[in-house]
Amino acid sequence: MEYFEKKITYLRGLCDGSGYPSDSKEGKIFHGMLDLLDDMAFMLESYMEDDEDFDEMMYDEDDQADYLYSFICPKCGEEIQVDDETMENEEELVCQKCGHIVPVGSADMKF
Repeated sequence: MEYFEKKITYLRGLCDGSGYPSDSKEGKIFHGMLDLLDDMAFMLESYMEDDEDFDEMMYDEDDQADYLYSFICPKCGEEIQVDDETMENEEELVCQKCGHIVPVGSADMKF
């Protein structure tokens, strides 16, 4: 997880150099978000180390990475997981629980 540590350290340096003291309203927000990122990186690293099936889940028989993406249905809260191929080929998903259409792969998603 060295990648995440480097990125978070870089962002922390930007935050410290931004002129917002850690006790200001803005500084509290920035430092709070950085602390959250630290916690998330630690949890991700712990999960990857503890999960024996992680490699099996991430790679198929051709040794190609099979990335998973997760979406939360804004209507019912159901988690929808899709693979890399679906992300590339589909513009929307249908929630299996409630039938709500969830847009995929666009930064300007509207619900």
